[in-house]
Amino acid sequence: MALNPDPYYSDPKIEESLRPQEGSIDAIDRFNAPPPGHSLTGEPQKWAWEKPAEYSSPEEAMEWVVSRIEQPEVEENFLRLMISGVPIEAMTNTTTFTGFTEGYWSPDMSEILKMPIAMHFMGLALENGIPATIFNKDPELAKEEGRIPDNKVMGIMEQNRPDMYNKIMYATDLLLEEDEEMPEEQEDVSFMEMEEGEMV
Repeated sequence: MALNPDPYYSDPKIEESLRPQEGSIDAIDRFNAPPPGHSLTGEPQKWAWEKPAEYSSPEEAMEWVVSRIEQPEVEENFLRLMISGVPIEAMTNTTTFTGFTEGYWSPDMSEILKMPIAMHFMGLALENGIPATIFNKDPELAKEEGRIPDNKVMGIMEQNRPDMYNKIMYATDLLLEEDEEMPEEQEDVSFMEMEEGEMV
């Protein structure tokens, strides 16, 4: 079975089976849901991921993935997604998760396969001259978002370390005073802008 390269793909049949009928109690009452532990009462090994995985070796699993990706129509779709800006990380996550849900490998194997699959996609992008997006989010932007803001740091410092806070504020005031005292640099005036009286 070929993997669907679209990371946003959802099977319409599954979506339809999960959607409650209009006017039914399920559609009206949002609390009408299976109780905790309901899944344990179902038929054992009903789903593919509940059975032993088809591949237990990362090398064999990777060979299978590459053989599917290299099918001409599948490879073309992946290249189109990369051209359109879909991140390689998203395509890799979709590929490994699909393999798990189809029973090809375990969740642990999914994590092991992420790096080689991502490298394979990067190689495809290089071969075809595509400036692919690697990550779902720019790592530098994510790092900046995770950083504690300066004003919050200063507020905490004012409460916990008033001595250091006072030193920083004193040094800041000195720097601001120096900036105010420095004379403004005279603007460079070109020869053409000088008035006739100023010419020697």
